[in-house]
Amino acid sequence: MSLARLNRFVLYARDRRILEQDDLLTAIRQMSAFDRRIGCLAAFRGYFQPEQINTVLLEQSRTGGMFGECATRLNLLTSPQIAALLRIQKDDLFLFTQAVVAKQIMTADKMVVHLKAFLDSQSETSNQDLRAPTEEKRMLDKQVREILRNIEAISPLPATAQRAIAMLDDPRADLDKVGRVVSLDPGLTSTLLRVANSAFYGMRDRVTSMSKAVVVLGTKKMRHLVIAAAIMQKFQSIPPAFTRTFWEASLRAGQWCKEIAVLRGMAEPDDLFICGLLHDIGRLVTMQYFRPIQTRLDELRAAGKPPIEAEKSVMGGTHADIGGFMFNLWQMPRATVQSAMFHHHDLRLVLTSPNMDESVPIVHMASAIIDMDPNLDALAHSDVLESIGRLYAPPLNLGTDLNMDRLSDRVESNLGNLVGTLMVG
Repeated sequence: MSLARLNRFVLYARDRRILEQDDLLTAIRQMSAFDRRIGCLAAFRGYFQPEQINTVLLEQSRTGGMFGECATRLNLLTSPQIAALLRIQKDDLFLFTQAVVAKQIMTADKMVVHLKAFLDSQSETSNQDLRAPTEEKRMLDKQVREILRNIEAISPLPATAQRAIAMLDDPRADLDKVGRVVSLDPGLTSTLLRVANSAFYGMRDRVTSMSKAVVVLGTKKMRHLVIAAAIMQKFQSIPPAFTRTFWEASLRAGQWCKEIAVLRGMAEPDDLFICGLLHDIGRLVTMQYFRPIQTRLDELRAAGKPPIEAEKSVMGGTHADIGGFMFNLWQMPRATVQSAMFHHHDLRLVLTSPNMDESVPIVHMASAIIDMDPNLDALAHSDVLESIGRLYAPPLNLGTDLNMDRLSDRVESNLGNLVGTLMVG
């Protein structure tokens, strides 16, 4: 019913020249990019904090049941809110309207006028697609729950890291004691000392002990870096070539985030570096712990299917969902959780949704940059980079004279001093 009604509206809009053919196609493409899952719809409408999606998913993985049932049981959503979300989820015409507005094809006020005229001309009143979920959808839901349960099982960080993190969560923590605890893990210590002495922090004097590193970095940065180092220790059963490529891209994303944060005059640009560094961590999870799924993803990508679409079709979600879910289990800061979750979502939804941390569009921009086609020649690379700058500069208040090539040169200059710092090995 809902799809049929949308088709009738498309014909109605085309016949009356309300929307041109190119605009119709643009809106339909945009509509297909929207995430219709109940959790994302709830977050984008401000019903709950975006990172609370993970709380509901955890409840689902442990107890079963539909997302709405679990969210209601946890008192995160009300029954009327669930009912409204289900209507939105199934209403193709509503989502098409959102797409028209999101792509700035028409203002919301004008679209409402045309919708009212169209609906007044229709005889049916139902706006819901009442078809039962397909067997494919039920199997995908089952796959999602199984993946979530497995992620919870594999998520624990090394014991030393867990103990250090718990101590750093205490504002009265004994920093010397924290340093001694971290020192019990040679791999963790080695990674953290490399970071402390890297160009990232610009230390004047070399740090040679964990106790001094904790004092110099402070508890907040130390907590971030303990988790980052523990993650790198955790994902070591991955082909070295992939590992190096992955961390180089992650370092580049982190440095872009830091440069953008500095440009915006943010108080803690180093926090943005961590967000960018870790935003793609879900890719490592599938690579190391879900090899059959990864093999299927590789096959689909080789056949030409876009990576995000391939992930949704095989897993029922994306590496961004996996990263956000794991970060939530590790009680990472909301900025880190949200920027992992939403770096592939539609930009206008990210910008207009309530409760989004200011880090999310910054990481979104960095992700767009590192996802550029590596085979572009220098001129094409510069053109694409400038187009990304034009897209993000207004909402991020980066100024009208933003020079992306100059910013890229700064990123690459600093990156040269960082590559190798966080590499596992």
